[in-house]
Amino acid sequence: MIKIKRGIPLMGCIAFGIIERGTNLLQVRPTSMCNMNCVFCSTDSGPFSQYHKNNFEVELDYLVEEVERIVFEKDCEMEINIDSVGEPLMYKDIVKLVKNCKEMENVVRVSMQTNGVLLTKEKIKDLKKAGLDVVNLSISAMDLELGKKLSGTKSYDITKIKNRAKDLIKADIKVRLCPVWIPGVNDDEIEKIIEFSQEIYAHLGIQKYEVYKYSRKVKKVKPLNWWKFFNQLKKWEKKYETKLILDKKDMGIKKAKRVKEMFKKGDRVQVEVKLPGWFSDQKIGIAKDRCISINNCTKNINDLVNVKILETKNNLYIGEEI
Repeated sequence: MIKIKRGIPLMGCIAFGIIERGTNLLQVRPTSMCNMNCVFCSTDSGPFSQYHKNNFEVELDYLVEEVERIVFEKDCEMEINIDSVGEPLMYKDIVKLVKNCKEMENVVRVSMQTNGVLLTKEKIKDLKKAGLDVVNLSISAMDLELGKKLSGTKSYDITKIKNRAKDLIKADIKVRLCPVWIPGVNDDEIEKIIEFSQEIYAHLGIQKYEVYKYSRKVKKVKPLNWWKFFNQLKKWEKKYETKLILDKKDMGIKKAKRVKEMFKKGDRVQVEVKLPGWFSDQKIGIAKDRCISINNCTKNINDLVNVKILETKNNLYIGEEI
């Protein structure tokens, strides 16, 4: 576990810190750790990760300080979404993080992503007291055995997750069930999840199964195109008389002032190497108060390296050694 402390910028790296996308929603990533090995994971997280040998955890006080600074800079009503390339509840100070974020000026809502496995009745009480407003609960099957298979975790217990979802509702924390629809694998389960959402008065956010270069791939499954995906959602909307096709307005997301991007694609910059990277062939360097993930980096920690910037979207920087 690599501890992220002051001196390491919290913007620039997708695996930890803060992601700002020019809206009133700020993603806060306290840890990259995950307790599951979902077969469809878009980030290949978890104990059996093929690509990621390093994990990161951000020091609480430093994270809170930087979140507050960016909220102040954006100068509008904000939602703090505590998410992760892994599982936010792996962060030992998660309750304190929620509390500190909710107490910030201009923060009107705090939400959190979770697979629900680490939720307990006591943890839910603590999170409610701390000010948590919304839980986006990843749940992709109601069948016990299929749930174990999709989570890549033999101990996964969907009955427990369902009970925790009910406990969240009872605690007056809004629940959004967020299944990943894997065509040909959990089609019937999606309908069961819709029915369960109506039973407990939860919201829904059905996600499309996607394949990326470093994601896990479900064997013999090809992602649907967007037309087929939305067409099926329309059919389910009609059958269950509920809204499933959501837009930014439904999620309360609005455009807002952007934090300044420090580099442009193609820029050549001198970077100080500070950390091993999230990928085994990467290192993380810093320049202009941003982290840069450097592909194929041969330098050692604290060395200087010349880097060409390859990607810059949303203040997330990837470069290569030159």
